[in-house]
Amino acid sequence: MMTFKAYLKKEFLEGIRQYKYIALATGIILFSILDPVMLKLLPSFVSNKIPANLIHQLFEFKPKDALANYIKDLFQIGTLFIIFTAAGSINEEVYSQKIVFPLTKGASKSQIVMAKFLHFSAAVCLFLIVGLFLDQYYANLLFEGQKIAVSDIVPVYFLLCIYYLFVISLTLLLSSFTKKNISAGILACTVAYSTALLSQFEKLKKFSPYNLILLTNNFGLQDAKTTLVITILLTVLFLVTTVFRFNNLEIN
Repeated sequence: MMTFKAYLKKEFLEGIRQYKYIALATGIILFSILDPVMLKLLPSFVSNKIPANLIHQLFEFKPKDALANYIKDLFQIGTLFIIFTAAGSINEEVYSQKIVFPLTKGASKSQIVMAKFLHFSAAVCLFLIVGLFLDQYYANLLFEGQKIAVSDIVPVYFLLCIYYLFVISLTLLLSSFTKKNISAGILACTVAYSTALLSQFEKLKKFSPYNLILLTNNFGLQDAKTTLVITILLTVLFLVTTVFRFNNLEIN
């Protein structure tokens, strides 16, 4: 357990030195502020191109519309930041020989994988709650209509956390099968964004992790049981496979 804690601390310090937290905060928190502001300014940007009577009809946004827009941008852009920040987690350790020292100190490869997963998961979930509350504040401040309550944020936060735990486990898995960070990142992005395509089919939608993103529009956990179970099982499967793959990698 002490070895696990020491490696977790090492991940934390490395995250600071390599500016990983800045990258994650940029991808997750920045848009929580920019999205409501840009949505508020959007009518003025198009006022010269669209008749005034149509602007009010086309751009009448409510606080929950701003939150939905933030979640959409979070999936489209924030996912990129998360994946490419974690993409070198396994392969970089192996092929740059960084893994040799922890192994000589008694760390097991399963501990290393779990430490990396826990480190990225904790960071992403922390930035997510900050981003959601910032977006709630600015959306409620800038737009008229039914306000976003804390009780609305809680299920949205839970669904996003489960989805991004899946994304992190997927990225770690693919990182263990590739030698270059960029390769793992591209593959992880391809799979993550492909889950959105699967959701286009009504009968398959509940089996796609991306359905968790869609369910955030309900501001509740109704109809989420099947997708939650499948996403959690996939996350566990990816982690177990990553440990198995990592154990079979030769460390020169």
